[in-house]
Amino acid sequence: MKIDNQNIFPTSLFLFEFNKEEIFPLIEEINSKKLKIKDISKFYSSHVGIGKHYTDYGNPIRLIEYEKIMLIISNFFINQNKFFNLENYWSAFYYENSVHTTHGHSDPNVREPHNYSCVLYLTDNGGTTFFTSNSTSNDCEFFIKSKVGKLVIFPKTLLHSGVNKEKGERIIISSNIGIYNA
Repeated sequence: MKIDNQNIFPTSLFLFEFNKEEIFPLIEEINSKKLKIKDISKFYSSHVGIGKHYTDYGNPIRLIEYEKIMLIISNFFINQNKFFNLENYWSAFYYENSVHTTHGHSDPNVREPHNYSCVLYLTDNGGTTFFTSNSTSNDCEFFIKSKVGKLVIFPKTLLHSGVNKEKGERIIISSNIGIYNA
């Protein structure tokens, strides 16, 4: 008898880390627009969360410095013969004991141009928990701790949640992106 074990359909995450000098202009820009994001959040409060948090998800504020960072990411994929498209992005501020409940970034009823999502951490508070959809997996969840300048790209269907149990702000920028073979 021959026995074999195959690991099919593994989930790949892309992790990038920008240093403080590379990320500082973006942190300055988002902090300068924080009040505007909070005002927008009052009108678009249906974004699922528990505790004190603000997001411009429904009407995102343009962040030039974020677009510059994503251009660097785009060039990385283009150099690997991939097509890269930043579909949309939004900012979020979470305070102590706040949670963005488990969710994915896809709607099965809509054909969306993005196949990946990403999160860029602008503070060290909190983190993101990713959950497997495979009921036979040995590991049910995977936690990534927030770190200033860390950017995580993951499949849009991968369920995840965000949490900040620490004092102070957890600031992130999330995106939906397309990465395809050129």
